[in-house]
Amino acid sequence: MSTARPPWNIPGVILFSQGELSYEVDLSRGLVEEWAQSKLGERTAVAWERTREQRLRQVIVRSLPATSDEPEALAKARARLREEARLAAHLHHPGIAQIFGIHEVQGALHIVSERVEGASLNTLITYSLMRKAPLTPAFCLYVGAEVASILHYAHSRTDESGAPLGIVHRDVSPTRIYLGTAGEVMLTDFACVRSLLSGRVTTTLPRPQGEVFYASPEALLGEEVDPRSDLFSLGLVLLELATGLHLYNTFTIRPGDLEEALTPAVKEQVLGAAMTALVADLPEHAEDCILRAATFSPQDVAELTEPLPLPLRSILRRVLQRRPEDRHLSAAALEAELRAGLALLEAPYGAMEALEEGRDSRDGASTSRGVIEPTGDDAFPPVLVGEEEITTEPGGTN
Repeated sequence: MSTARPPWNIPGVILFSQGELSYEVDLSRGLVEEWAQSKLGERTAVAWERTREQRLRQVIVRSLPATSDEPEALAKARARLREEARLAAHLHHPGIAQIFGIHEVQGALHIVSERVEGASLNTLITYSLMRKAPLTPAFCLYVGAEVASILHYAHSRTDESGAPLGIVHRDVSPTRIYLGTAGEVMLTDFACVRSLLSGRVTTTLPRPQGEVFYASPEALLGEEVDPRSDLFSLGLVLLELATGLHLYNTFTIRPGDLEEALTPAVKEQVLGAAMTALVADLPEHAEDCILRAATFSPQDVAELTEPLPLPLRSILRRVLQRRPEDRHLSAAALEAELRAGLALLEAPYGAMEALEEGRDSRDGASTSRGVIEPTGDDAFPPVLVGEEEITTEPGGTN
C-alpha cells in the first residue's frame, strides 16, 4: 500500500538582495537550464525579481565574482560590464532589451536585464531545418526591416553633449534577434558593442567580438569595423533564414583551393587573422570563416540568392559585398529598401503575420519530430529551448 507524499521541491536560491528587492533563481527548473558560466566565473541566470512577499518579474542576471585566478582579465570584464550598463542609459528603444541596473554586493558585480519572451531566430532556423522549409521572403523582409530600424537607432545615438557615440553592435546573429510573443522583433545583447563612450575599455586584439560565423569580412580579417559591418552580419542572418544556407560554409570547397586563390598580400592578412584567432582562443571554425571571408566572390553570393524573388535577392546581393563601401550606406538605407520590398507584396505582412508564420514553423517542426507540446497559454516557442533562450542579454566576456 503506497503512501501519498508531497511533491518534491527545491527552494529558490537568492543570488543577491539590494534594498527591498531580491533576485531569486528557481532551482526546480534545473541547473543546466538556469545557469551558464564562463571561465572567469561569470554566471548568467534567469531569475525572479521579488520582494519579501511576492515575485514581480523574470529577469536575466549576469554576475561576475570579486576574485579570479586571472585578475587582469576579471578586472577588464568588470569594466566592460560597467561600460555596458553606462551605454544602456543611451539606448531606450522598444526593440532593444533593456538593462534595469547594475549592483555590486559583497564584491560581486551583478547586471540585471530584461528577459525577452519569444523565439530567437536561431530557434526558428532550427524549426525550418527540421521541417525542411525556410522562412518566407516576406518574413525575411519584415524581420530585416525591423532589425535595420533598431540598428539605425543605435548607430545614430549621441552622448549628452550631442557627440556621436559611434555604436557598432558587432554581434548581430540569430541568437541575438528575437521574435516576440506579439510578433515584435527585438535585438538583444549589447555586451560586444564598440562605442566612443568616454572611459570605454579598448579592445587589445583586432578580432571579431561576437559569433564569428556571422562576423563581417573586415571584423574577421582584423580591419576597422563601422556600422556597415552590422549590415553585413544582418545580411548573413537573412540569407540563412531565406535559404538555410550560409556564405561562410566550406563543406563543398577544398581549403587548399581557397588558399590558392589568395594574392600574397591577402594571404599574409589571412595568416595574421588566423594567428590572432588562435591567441584570442576563438572557436575552431574561426579559421574557416576567415578564409571564406577573404575569398568569397559576388558570384558565390549570386548563386546562393538566385532562388529568391526580387527584391530580397537584390538587397542581399548588395548588403553581402566584401567591401563596406559597396554595401548600403546606412542601416536607414537598408531599412528603406526592405520596407519598399514589403510594400510590393500582394498582401500586407507585419507583426501578426510574422507571429503566425513562426508558430506554423514551430508546429511543423513538432509534427515532423513527434514532439508533444506542453499545455498552456504562454507556449511560444514550447518545442525547442536552446541555451540562447535564457541568455538574452548577457553575451560573453571578451
